Amino acid sequence: MKYPFKFFHIVFAAFLCIFSSGCIFLVIGGAGAVGGYALSRDTFEGVSSKGQEELMAAAHKVVSIMGTITDERPKDGEIVATVYGNHVTVDIIQINLTTSKLRVKARNGIFPRIGVAQEIYTKIMNQLEQ
Repeated sequence: MKYPFKFFHIVFAAFLCIFSSGCIFLVIGGAGAVGGYALSRDTFEGVSSKGQEELMAAAHKVVSIMGTITDERPKDGEIVATVYGNHVTVDIIQINLTTSKLRVKARNGIFPRIGVAQEIYTKIMNQLEQ
């Protein structure tokens, strides 16, 4: 009984390797233009050359447009919101006076939503460029 189960996994892995050849690099590489990377299955983060106040303002604007802010702590650099039905946490950590780290985490219950986190991260970074 276990043999067909293992066989399915091997065939499925081979199928993914053949037909997705390099596509994951396009997805993650697309966000590389704004300097971000997937930290875990639900978190996307990157470093910005802007200060914490500028990043908080941009994050507040983007998240309030995309969803509903449920909690905001500017001194801690944290915004908690609901975007597309997902629980989103935006953390901004000041590294020095001109550099900050932006971390976006998105989950729907127990399920990670890296696509939502990446979309919010990218929109915040694009907002900073305007």
